[in-house]
Amino acid sequence: MKKIFSIGLVSMLLLASSCTKNESINSSESFGFQERFGPKEEELPAVKEMFKTYDLWLRLNFKDPKEVTNSILVQDVNNRYGATPMDDKAKPSAIMFVDTLLHNVSTDFVRRVFPREFFFVKTYNGSWWKQDIYVLGRSRLIVCWPNERLNTQPITVPETHYYQDSVLTRMVWGNLSGMLAQRMEGKVPGFEAAGMPYDNGKALDEIDKNFPGNSDEDIEARNREVSKLAAERGYISGSGSRGYEVDLGQWFSLLTTESYPNIKKVYLDSSEKRAAKYKILTDFLKKEYNWDIQAAGNKYRKKLDSFH
Repeated sequence: MKKIFSIGLVSMLLLASSCTKNESINSSESFGFQERFGPKEEELPAVKEMFKTYDLWLRLNFKDPKEVTNSILVQDVNNRYGATPMDDKAKPSAIMFVDTLLHNVSTDFVRRVFPREFFFVKTYNGSWWKQDIYVLGRSRLIVCWPNERLNTQPITVPETHYYQDSVLTRMVWGNLSGMLAQRMEGKVPGFEAAGMPYDNGKALDEIDKNFPGNSDEDIEARNREVSKLAAERGYISGSGSRGYEVDLGQWFSLLTTESYPNIKKVYLDSSEKRAAKYKILTDFLKKEYNWDIQAAGNKYRKKLDSFH
């Protein structure tokens, strides 16, 4: 009897995991489950409004650290120290940061592709294993707030912190972009074909083999070869050769935080393949999700420059 029940439970979990982002995960009376995903009635109005608009739950409260380390289908088994709750005074700035980020993305893209939860905590793990940000599966991004990553800035003006603290914002997008690449509803048509085939990092390994030294000259030569590889094959960096999701994630991270003139100068002018992939990706996002991703990057760079 136990075996039959466990198989049934697994089947239901697989069914839940197969839902698309815009198919809300709701309890079924026939299963006898209680409704559990989404803000409770006593949650902050801004959090409930964000969930209603974007189908994204900004989680700021918990009683048991396991609420943070255990998501619906994945748990962080290596976290020895759990997590600690945010201070109440830090919550408004966290809400402003996430709200600003979301306003730089189309609502359609957020609802259909974004992870379902941003979980903000005071600390995550601890001692030598302390982490400033953590990706838990494909559906939960955990961020420490205020963040203490090296070179992040203190929060002085919460309304503009998203644009002022480039280290923090790029760190968040760097982790989020990898999740987005995994959660896309399908491959971007023509994107991979516009560059060269991925090779799981074989070309990078070959470069390391040919330039094994650690002198300044060896490092410079190795970096030069990696940059050449990326330009010739249409990747943002050499590590893009490892696979589609790595490559696409790096494009997401770059385009959301950098202006077109800078991208053109550094990446597109030196690589026809990168220029082709840029056009394919930006056009696709506009058509499929009504998201002008480059406009977000232009806005970010303009505001960031205004603070310096």
